[in-house]
Amino acid sequence: MHDLSLATEFLHTVPPFNTLTGDELVSIARKLEVAYYPQGKVIFASASNQGLAIIRKGAVRLVDADHKFLDKRSEGEFFGHGIWFHGEKKEYSAEAEEDCLLWHLKESEYVQALARYSSLDEFFSSHHKSRLSAATRIKSSVKQVRDLLKREPVMIKCETSIREAARLMSQENVSSVLVMCNGTLGGIVTDKDLRQRVLAVDLDPGTAIEKVMTANPRALTAEAGVDEALLLMMRANYHHLPIVDKNGQPLGLVTAGDILRSQSEHPIRLVRDIHKRKTVDELVNLSQRLPSLFVRMVNLGRDVEQIGRMITHITDAFTVRLIQLAEEELGPPPMQYAWIVFGSQAREEQTAKTDQDNGMVLERKASPEEAEYFSKLADKVCNGLDQLGYVFCPGEIMALNVKWRVSLAKWKRHFDKWIESPEPKSVMHSSIFFDMRCVHGNTKLVDALLSYATKSAKANRIFRRFMAANVLGHRPPIGFFRRFVQEDDGTQSEGLNLKHRGIVPITDLVRMRALEGGIKLANTFDRIELSSRLGLMNKNDASSLRDALILINRIRLGYQAEQVANGQPPSNFVPPDDLSPLMRRNLKSAFMLVKEAQEALALRYQVH
Repeated sequence: MHDLSLATEFLHTVPPFNTLTGDELVSIARKLEVAYYPQGKVIFASASNQGLAIIRKGAVRLVDADHKFLDKRSEGEFFGHGIWFHGEKKEYSAEAEEDCLLWHLKESEYVQALARYSSLDEFFSSHHKSRLSAATRIKSSVKQVRDLLKREPVMIKCETSIREAARLMSQENVSSVLVMCNGTLGGIVTDKDLRQRVLAVDLDPGTAIEKVMTANPRALTAEAGVDEALLLMMRANYHHLPIVDKNGQPLGLVTAGDILRSQSEHPIRLVRDIHKRKTVDELVNLSQRLPSLFVRMVNLGRDVEQIGRMITHITDAFTVRLIQLAEEELGPPPMQYAWIVFGSQAREEQTAKTDQDNGMVLERKASPEEAEYFSKLADKVCNGLDQLGYVFCPGEIMALNVKWRVSLAKWKRHFDKWIESPEPKSVMHSSIFFDMRCVHGNTKLVDALLSYATKSAKANRIFRRFMAANVLGHRPPIGFFRRFVQEDDGTQSEGLNLKHRGIVPITDLVRMRALEGGIKLANTFDRIELSSRLGLMNKNDASSLRDALILINRIRLGYQAEQVANGQPPSNFVPPDDLSPLMRRNLKSAFMLVKEAQEALALRYQVH
């Protein structure tokens, strides 16, 4: 006997029953049998054919045949059915951890419910890996670039004269033409090229167009997403992008205007405006547009990977423009150098809340006068970034710090010290430097440094063992009984730190795989894909980590977007009570996957 309306109302709040209609819920509620178990009471000794038990009040402890702890279930959760523990489906027994009030659905009724309702069958027939994978799949409104093509491409041969090309562009009313060389795409010419490379230098219009074209332009296939085109145009500051078929033959052109008109948010417009600004104050004014842009990208359901890349490339654009303004004021640099970034900016995984982590690689040791130049350059750029909202790094990992503004040879000595004589503090300090990317200057300097560092780390297992121990220091916020562990500032609970207890453990794990394989890529998604392709990571494990990263980031970004929209500073802390029951369950699944991956790492390196 039980209160039918109470049972129906409760089921309506519990995934996956909340997918059913009111009448369907009443039908199931009528078949439930209520039972009370005092603390310590064995509910059943084996999970075979037990049907489904729904916890109304209290908590239940699940143990294996040797009475080893497997899991703990609490209000709104289930047991009795087949459950996967750490990737394996096991028999289990159930005991009342606390006084419990349960609703039982008999095995025969449970089987009938699965057969009748596909949403229930999908939920209970899967384990946390497949449920998490399903949770990361969302409908996207993002189009393919094919959808933006409005006309056939205007093409000319490479031997065509500049005069004929200009006449054709005027006749076809286009701002660019594609140049074909020996039957393949060889270049592109735009109105800007004709102004700067022909009229401005008084070039003979009878000259072949190939002399002024931009040779070997980057192109995308028609199946590429608009976001991919957007990112490419943001990176290279392109305004025209050729679209080709699978054989490389041109299908048309996409312009920045085409993308802007197809999107309700315009990160590419912000990047274009950044490159046009002449003062830091003007850049500061532009930076005020970033919060609302971030909110729109999140609310429109953009892929979390693409959001991270777009936000990062806006940061890159601000950084590059500050460097250019500084060089205009200080004069040309006295030697070749590279401005490098670390951490989330290097990985192209920034969000609404970020600080700056950067440095410089100089081609050689600087003289006092040269050192003074780079000191002034760093001061202008880092202080400019701080004014734009990219606050100073608390650990002083910035080009402002002379320790991170040194020659390539000195950088190599830094890595030698960390790798050849590892100790916990230095290894913890050095991990950020393996996420490195050049945003301005001589990329060859950074390529040389990355090659040296990754090769050394790959060859030194002792160093990687220390790195593994450091990785295990960032544990997911799941306690012994699968309860969320919230951060506590001493006065009140702050919620789940999804960055340090969710994102960081995954990026750390994937970085370890990258070091094991000598992979120089910084982006976590790219590292996962390449690690899987090279056989460094099992395909299923790679897919699971990717799904976990997407899900945790989606929750984090959604919460930050809500805070920004409400005029609050974005935070990495999310109170679990603010999440829906389904979101909490999926988040627990994500954390459990990370926990399993950490346990595998501990076993591989024999660290605890």
